[in-house]
Amino acid sequence: MSQLDSNSSPQAEKEMFESFELQVKDLLASRERFVRNHQDLKIGLESEIAIHARLDNTDLVQKRDAIISENSDFTDIELGASQIEIRTPPVDIISSSGLASLTEIYKQRFNSVLQSARKHGVKLLRVGANPFLPTINTPRTDKPKYRLVPDFYNRHRNPSLDTVIGLGPHRVDIGDAAVVSLFQSFQVNLEAKSLEDACDKMNRSLAIVPYLLALSGNARYLNCQDTRIQDSRMMSWEASHDTRVFCDTKFQDLRIISWEKSFDVRPGKTENWQNELRVGLPGRYFRDLADYLERAGTFPFILHNPEAALAISIGMTWLDARTKFIGDSAIVELRLLSTQPTIEEEILLTLLYVGRLYHSQQSKENLMPINMVRENRLSAMLQGIKRPMWFLDKNGNPIKLPTNLGLELEIEKAKIGLNQLGLLPSLDIGVLRSTLENGSPSDRLARALGSKDLISITDMEEALTFCNLERV
Repeated sequence: MSQLDSNSSPQAEKEMFESFELQVKDLLASRERFVRNHQDLKIGLESEIAIHARLDNTDLVQKRDAIISENSDFTDIELGASQIEIRTPPVDIISSSGLASLTEIYKQRFNSVLQSARKHGVKLLRVGANPFLPTINTPRTDKPKYRLVPDFYNRHRNPSLDTVIGLGPHRVDIGDAAVVSLFQSFQVNLEAKSLEDACDKMNRSLAIVPYLLALSGNARYLNCQDTRIQDSRMMSWEASHDTRVFCDTKFQDLRIISWEKSFDVRPGKTENWQNELRVGLPGRYFRDLADYLERAGTFPFILHNPEAALAISIGMTWLDARTKFIGDSAIVELRLLSTQPTIEEEILLTLLYVGRLYHSQQSKENLMPINMVRENRLSAMLQGIKRPMWFLDKNGNPIKLPTNLGLELEIEKAKIGLNQLGLLPSLDIGVLRSTLENGSPSDRLARALGSKDLISITDMEEALTFCNLERV
């Protein structure tokens, strides 16, 4: 068990862990209830957005709460005091008009939130990192869990950890666990056919998602400063929540991380989940769901509610992909990607993910070695498509290629999967072509802002609107 919060007593943690173990045992003993024999492909979407206006935090919170109250059936609060989560119901996207129905529901719900935002005099940000708010003492939603959890990580973060990030002259301190409240993500929830299928989907999702991130980075600017990092979201989460004792990485050549000491490269394989980080990429792939749940139980619970011990543990499993349980459904949730400028771009990423995952499972594709996935992930976060990444050749062997060439292969595999699912006609080739030609949202915003050393709030507002990242 990891180090405990001084406000979380050993007895409380013991009660939580005992309840967690019982709930895990019951879940694994009733695995048949998660079996799905039908051919449905149920997908639900979640997307976080932020409100923006030149107001103080109290006024922003009041307006955020008013918007949510007007759209309470499909929105919720998040850690950030200015954040709103929009969610859709699960929809079988391979049924007749299923994908069109999901897209329409999502658009209607976003437009309803947009109308409420206009009514209350605020704008909506569809950007992975809110560039207007501070990275230290970031405003949070006033709820106990949003106080207790970040405060725990602030107290127990490794004091020798360098939490300043950035590739250029402007380096930003993200050494406050509440910095997570600046970041908006887009999440795809996919119902698995069984617990075994959930584990397989989760492992393959971990390997696939860095390619999607390379296309879609949208978290470059913090504190109105250019970090020159394509997507700083999960990198900031990892550094601000790292409570581990550092160990020998066993790497002889650390050139890949020489840009920034704060990014920790973990050992390539951890058999018993020791010295793991709660966030990002696990040290190895999961053997089965029991293995996944065992890892989840190695972290402190922080919150005390024994009846919900399993749900609390999974809720704080902040991996790039995780499995969660809703009723009798095992849901694989893809979590690495930032919110995109448009719903069309998010639907594009959803289809590429679904098609690529289906192809990987149907062809029983080899899993990319986890250390290569880690390298891909870092490259995508830092440089997008500008640096080579590891891909699998036609024989399933890793090969490093220029990322633009490798992505062509990945897209073709995704198209094969979509064609097998009957979804290929739904892939918007125009949006795909535009993404490949114009670059990621971070690239587009950087072009709009140019090479300004000092970025004013007005500069940022105008650039966000120009790039369709801010809705008025």
